Amino acid sequence: MAKAETLRTCMKDDGLCLRLPGVSLRRRGGHQPGEELEDLVEALRLVMDNVYSGIIVCNKDSKILYMNRFYADLLKADREQAIGKHIKEFFPESRLPEVLMSGEMEIGQKCSLRADIALLVNRIPIKRGSETIGVILQTIFKDYTEINELMARLNLLEREVKFYKRGLDSMLSATFTLDSIVGKNRRLLEAKRMAEKYAKTDAAVLIVGATGTGKELFAQAVHKASGRKAGPFVCVNCAAIPKDLLESELFGYETGAFTGARQRGKTGRIELAHKGTLFLDEIGDLPQGAQSKILRVLETKKIERLGGLRSVEVDFRLVAATNKDLGAGIAAGRFREDLYFRLAVVLVRVPALRDRREDVPELCRRFLAQRPGGNGEGRELSAAALRFLSGHDWPGNVRELRNLMERVSVLSDEREISEETVRRLLGAGERVLPDPGLLPEEYGGLKLLEAKERFERKYLVQKLRESEYTITKAAQAAGIYPSALHAKMKKFGIESGE
Repeated sequence: MAKAETLRTCMKDDGLCLRLPGVSLRRRGGHQPGEELEDLVEALRLVMDNVYSGIIVCNKDSKILYMNRFYADLLKADREQAIGKHIKEFFPESRLPEVLMSGEMEIGQKCSLRADIALLVNRIPIKRGSETIGVILQTIFKDYTEINELMARLNLLEREVKFYKRGLDSMLSATFTLDSIVGKNRRLLEAKRMAEKYAKTDAAVLIVGATGTGKELFAQAVHKASGRKAGPFVCVNCAAIPKDLLESELFGYETGAFTGARQRGKTGRIELAHKGTLFLDEIGDLPQGAQSKILRVLETKKIERLGGLRSVEVDFRLVAATNKDLGAGIAAGRFREDLYFRLAVVLVRVPALRDRREDVPELCRRFLAQRPGGNGEGRELSAAALRFLSGHDWPGNVRELRNLMERVSVLSDEREISEETVRRLLGAGERVLPDPGLLPEEYGGLKLLEAKERFERKYLVQKLRESEYTITKAAQAAGIYPSALHAKMKKFGIESGE
């Protein structure tokens, strides 16, 4: 039969005959087991020569019946001359005879080809019933160094995944507990007691307090004391994200949802908080459109990404915080009353620092000791300095006190820090409004809001110039988020290089 003929089957008196190009294999009669194997090897020759894997087939005497092109190139051998030779002529220490004896395959074994080349091989017995009539010797890699290189790449990828996972975990995790909140003030202890009590439930929590009182510390502490502490803690500052981006940040979006959307879409912050806690800071600044959507999510526990057609179930605990009077916001129509009652299932009020003056000395000692680099270690405030600090009104609350202690530890060399030093450094950090009689002429005829906006624009331009218009650095210097700086630049019409 010509080799170009296609596969045919035909019935003959002596059994079923399979006709392939150049091959005739009878299932019974005429052929011995070894001859059947030879015929099968010839039929598969074309396929085996075109796989990226070295293959040698040996009979039950460990003699080579077939060697594919891959293995011949690897051994630098003539395939025709290799047929009929014992496998140990190529691999003196081959375990192929042992596999013939045991009938058990050996997978992923290291095999030395030469002193400088090692292979990773499989030895697979060929069986007819219970009888082993041959062995397939297979190698996947041309050189053992290839598997080493592959493993090195896999290890590198695994390390990178772990690195990015650690970074993501740190972004989505809480670090503060109720023990991190220092103070013996009665109102503070009551706030801690309430937070600890309600952390055990899944009810929404609303934390109310002035700027800088530590509302986020309480939010993290609630998460750490809850049954969701092993889940993510996702923080969203509603005041820092531009209004036109807030919904995409909260709910995420699908591919092509709007111009400028990421090609792969984006997972929203609410979805990231699944099985954990979602903290909405400054919720009083949440736009009304987003308020209604948040309310619906709280009721249905489902979200829809922007541009999406399906709902995604989410399981999270909501903690919100605000420094605004939400009651006044409801009266003015800026905040939804139904959302307020949905949030304020549990209300935690954090006292201002001026209402817990007895905690100032302990806070000062804690902040000095925590100063990065140890500049505050072993240093203390004089009695006069502590009395002065305890009598200060602290409009910036605990945050202002912490910043002052950082300035003190950096700018003062005194072992016992004096009242004079504290007064001087406190004044250096304050944003004191100019004396009305000394106002620059440009502010003279302006209303308060216009004067504030003009000053804010000049201030931001100065910070941008100092940072050579690097948005991240300028925002950090101004103490705001980069997204907030972008929004203000747009508001005031500030161009790069101005």
